[in-house]
Amino acid sequence: MTETELKKEASALSKYVRVTDYLSIAQLFLRDNFFLDTKLEKTHIKHRLLGHWGTCPGINYVYAHINRLIQKTDNDFLYIVGPGHGFPAFQANLFVEKSLTHVYPEKIPYTKAGMEEICKEFSTPYGYPSHLNPEAPGVVLEGGELGYSLSVAGGTVLDNPNLITVCLIGDGEAETGPLAASWNINRFINPNEDGAVLPVLHLNGYKISGPTVFGRMEDIEIQKFFEGLGYRPLFIDYTKDEDIYTQGIKVFDSAYEHISMAKTISKSGTDSEHPLWPVIILKTPKGLGAPLYIGKEKIVGNHLSHQVIFDNLHHDEKQIALLQDWMESYNIKELVTFKESGELLFDTAIASFIPKEGRSVGTSPYAHGEQVKELTLPDVAKSFCDFEKKSCLTTDSMQTAGEYIADVFESNKEEKNFRLFSPDETYSNHLQAIFEKTERAWQWPIEEWDRDMSKTGRVLEILSEHTLFGILWGYTMTGRHGIFATYEAFAQIVASMADQYAKFIKIAKKVPFRKPLPGLTVLLSSLLERQDHNGFSHQNPSFIASMLDRDLDIVNLYFPADKNMMLSATHESLQSKNALNIIVCGKKMSRNWLSKEEVKKQSRDGIMAWDFLSDKNPDLIVATCGDYVTEEAAIGVKLFRTIIPNVAVRFVNVYRLDMLAEALENPDKKAILKECLTKDKPIVFNFHGYPTTVKKLLFNHHVSERIIINGYQEEGSTTSPFDLGARNGLSRFHLVKDLALLANSKKLISNEELHTTTKQMDEKLAWEKEYIKEHDIDPDEIRNWEI
Repeated sequence: MTETELKKEASALSKYVRVTDYLSIAQLFLRDNFFLDTKLEKTHIKHRLLGHWGTCPGINYVYAHINRLIQKTDNDFLYIVGPGHGFPAFQANLFVEKSLTHVYPEKIPYTKAGMEEICKEFSTPYGYPSHLNPEAPGVVLEGGELGYSLSVAGGTVLDNPNLITVCLIGDGEAETGPLAASWNINRFINPNEDGAVLPVLHLNGYKISGPTVFGRMEDIEIQKFFEGLGYRPLFIDYTKDEDIYTQGIKVFDSAYEHISMAKTISKSGTDSEHPLWPVIILKTPKGLGAPLYIGKEKIVGNHLSHQVIFDNLHHDEKQIALLQDWMESYNIKELVTFKESGELLFDTAIASFIPKEGRSVGTSPYAHGEQVKELTLPDVAKSFCDFEKKSCLTTDSMQTAGEYIADVFESNKEEKNFRLFSPDETYSNHLQAIFEKTERAWQWPIEEWDRDMSKTGRVLEILSEHTLFGILWGYTMTGRHGIFATYEAFAQIVASMADQYAKFIKIAKKVPFRKPLPGLTVLLSSLLERQDHNGFSHQNPSFIASMLDRDLDIVNLYFPADKNMMLSATHESLQSKNALNIIVCGKKMSRNWLSKEEVKKQSRDGIMAWDFLSDKNPDLIVATCGDYVTEEAAIGVKLFRTIIPNVAVRFVNVYRLDMLAEALENPDKKAILKECLTKDKPIVFNFHGYPTTVKKLLFNHHVSERIIINGYQEEGSTTSPFDLGARNGLSRFHLVKDLALLANSKKLISNEELHTTTKQMDEKLAWEKEYIKEHDIDPDEIRNWEI
């Protein structure tokens, strides 16, 4: 490119950003007179000033360069904006490139009226939200909660070799733990089979009210930081040359060339070490373009430009005049004109950067579920275990799930549309059968003694739950399928991320231009009941309760009690759409309870009375939810029958916990629940998690006067498995005591029988406690039993 050509393109880019900057300001401040056809007055100012200006210039600047690269290279691009509160800028670009008109042709026409619509309705009730959102095209991450942008970007490009996702990261966002860990995604992106992420660190120096860490670092420190992480840092620095458009063209072109080079080297097979991906460091003053000062307060290049820069706009005529001067400085009428019909025409230089429909960021098929790659799922029934005797011991549930997931990998090896994400726990969680079909992805040096690692592996392991969930988020949003498997105790680390994901899907389901997306599945194992060795710190079922507070049209909670139910839960989850699936399954549960036919029924209903453990015409109900508690309750019912044989007990198991809430609205489910729990029989409900979780779900079912709910009570340590349950009132002996108490309340047994039974059980608990103190393990009669 000649110097003349470079200057011409830089000038055109400058015009493009002037338009989008202007529209960003108009959205933030104005409810009328959007093009300053008359003098600006108080009546033209929005009643509520909401939004953020400080990050908008950077978002617009990067968007313009993406459009230039789209026009120049015809490559596929996505744009993820970490500072989601800069939506005025993103929306301005969506309008200019016609994406908003494409999805909302009547509401937002490509006219003066359409431009006024986005300005007037930004950040108003029933208008357009203040953050990026699913109702806006091209968006796969809202960015309201900081820290997830880079990991999500990484997920979008896996198995999408033609895609480049530009990820804008605010320097405040870069201080978060999730973002800091996400820089390591470069270890997992294969240049030959995946696309590329182009991170842009927008280093504008300030957060809400103070400087950022990166903002006070020297260039050499920043350069060494990113070189140490395995990146090639490229700088655009306004402080050294105010012509950031010429700088930007050179740097973005260089970044694209480095990406192309990494892919070329990878395909040639000559890469001896690892790909060196570029990262752009964009250094501009915060709030660039705004008034330098308002009164004595410094605005540009200071934290005061972060949100709405005026503190008294509704009452101070000087500030209104300053806003008018600021907006007039963009000379918007030089850049856009309107025909009498209202149709708008942009300056030809600006128009040259508007991609055609389907190529723009806002109409990218990657963003809206238009490229979903459906899974080919093996026949799950062929994996079901046949057995002659209930409660027999075979392989554990997680190992069985691993074998099925391995088959899923095999069935989809050509499509490359399925991955497993695990924080170094694939072996620990007994999913190792997967490694018979694939390996762990790793793009850096692999030593000869490393196990199950290759450049083309489809299992991602990194000790950052945030990073893994974010990658799966991006992978799912762009139409592929995956499972995030982790220790139950540490799933709570990503509870807020899962909440953000569920919120996104909740809105996306209502948006016409978005197609259904594959369900995102979280597999929780290493459950609290077997954290007797790791102890109290590893005992935490909070994620379950947190997800039950979400929209249960989206969240599905599975508690498979045996391996066959675990296979069913895995299969159902991988078939789901627009869902967040939670499967809770122990890696040491090896009992088999249900036949193929029984699995079909319980999977359909979400709850089932287990006839093989139940008496006819029950006096009492035992309900369970969770594999280990179901096993222990089954032993408890057997023991109860030997002590009090004349009281009949029905055994009920809950497979889908969210079914309890669904039954409030669904008459069929309500009837099934009522049939299982009866109208009036006393109930003992033993639950894997916190008792309050079930209490909330059952509150409106009006059973509180006849139910005892047991669950984890924050009592634990390094102890024996049985003692861990006993400390929380979930042992077989506690169940016998509860059933005896309820039987006595219904006058089915005498006070003397209640007293005798209670005493016997207390003595058993005391004996077991003393036994483990002396022998370190539970006695044989606790560990070994048959039904």
